[in-house]
Amino acid sequence: AYTSDIGNLISPVAETEADTQILMALSVPIIDGDFDCSLKKSPGIATDWGWSDDGKILSLTLRNDLKFYDGKPLTAHDIAFTYQIVGDPKVGSPRLQFLQHMTPDGRPKVFDDHHLEFHFTHAYDRDTQTAHATTLSVLPKHLLQDADRSTIRGHALAKTPVSHGPFRMATHEPNERIVLVPNENFSGPEEMRPHLNRVIFRILPEYSTRLLELQSGNVDMFQGINIADADELRKTHPHINIVRRGWRFMDYVAWNASIPLFEDKRVRRGLTMAIDIDGMIAKLLTAKSGERYAKRAVSTITPELCGIHNDDVKLLPFDLEQSEALMAEAGWTDTDGDGILDKDGKKFEFTLATNTSNKRRADVSILIQANLEKLGVKANLEQQESNVFFKNLRERKYEAALAGWSTSLFVDPSDEWRSDSDGTHHEFNFTNYANPKADELIDKGMSIADIQQAAPVWKEFQQVVYDDQPYTFLWWMDELVAIDSRFENVEINVLSALNHLHRWEVPADKVKYKD
Repeated sequence: AYTSDIGNLISPVAETEADTQILMALSVPIIDGDFDCSLKKSPGIATDWGWSDDGKILSLTLRNDLKFYDGKPLTAHDIAFTYQIVGDPKVGSPRLQFLQHMTPDGRPKVFDDHHLEFHFTHAYDRDTQTAHATTLSVLPKHLLQDADRSTIRGHALAKTPVSHGPFRMATHEPNERIVLVPNENFSGPEEMRPHLNRVIFRILPEYSTRLLELQSGNVDMFQGINIADADELRKTHPHINIVRRGWRFMDYVAWNASIPLFEDKRVRRGLTMAIDIDGMIAKLLTAKSGERYAKRAVSTITPELCGIHNDDVKLLPFDLEQSEALMAEAGWTDTDGDGILDKDGKKFEFTLATNTSNKRRADVSILIQANLEKLGVKANLEQQESNVFFKNLRERKYEAALAGWSTSLFVDPSDEWRSDSDGTHHEFNFTNYANPKADELIDKGMSIADIQQAAPVWKEFQQVVYDDQPYTFLWWMDELVAIDSRFENVEINVLSALNHLHRWEVPADKVKYKD
């Protein structure tokens, strides 16, 4: 079950993790792999790849048998076209940072249908370079080359893509369900042919509905199940397995520095110190056994990136007295005794928005509201439909937002934290964060080829951003996924809750749906 409908399945402008999961089933990755501190690469569309001695050229050799569902061969020209879409300013792709360190004529350079090269201006972390060149699902050039780039987000393929992978989309009933079936025209390796005859994604916005449908056996899989419900399911529904995904997901409160209320970093730090983050982890993200499924976050660089995440950042304490002092230093005091801080006749009042389909965030927003009330800050709560909510974030049309990231498994914080001073609009810099020191560290880190040599730079960067508190960094969550135990060869992990879906299967004697 999904919380909301797909956003956009044109990969350069894909919006949500659900979009990415669907695309993974419909596509063959350029380079495949598994993750353990870094990506362990294996062939996908590319059967072979290699680097020049100076680390500035990535050469790819492609399979010669892959075709799109309509029979058109997938070639190097389709990959090049996909990256042209990323780089076209009319498109406004949030993946523009993928091209930032590539040469204008090497994004990529195509030699023939099955050979191409990505040319970089300099060498940097090889995993990040590889990800920049091979992460996107490949688009069919022949179907999109004549499309108006300025309106490509609204193209028919955004909702009904043409597959070249093991599955294809059979039906899409907006806000109801998405149905995938095996791609009968799949021309790739035999081992990628699916075992499942049909995969149905039901759109169920309400958490309680998703849980009830899981308990009733009408849903087989539920991503992001709450800790308390997982505890109960283990006792009452032993046929449902609960799987931990790892530190891929974080929650945060974004303070929109585009508005005067949150311009002052003393205010942002004061707000963070008024929020009992550890108390929320204990209340919402800890099992009855005492096992914690979350830990404090300090940045958007995941702890899964061993040796790169900064474990030594000194966390801001939950301290109302220090919080009040910082707010007063910034000019916010209660001059009229009504219990709400004010400054120059303006009350400290704002709207804290979050998405409707996330029960955890709804609970957290209530706790944050109560915490801030003790400081003298009035937070009005608002829930928005998920696609609307994330659109408002990208367009910075909000005051404060309780949101989350499914973060990258490589190091490039440019799009979240690089200011627009480099001439690029960073769509995922929701807070309009701008710190020249952070920009300098991003540029420096992205110029070092050895990731371990770059580690001190990235750790300093994390400290700089944390000190500024553009977010109140809440926690990393070990997301829980409930899955019926009749499924075998399941890969629910840090890469995806539906990783290598073509490998999943149900033994013949356990098949539930036979029509």
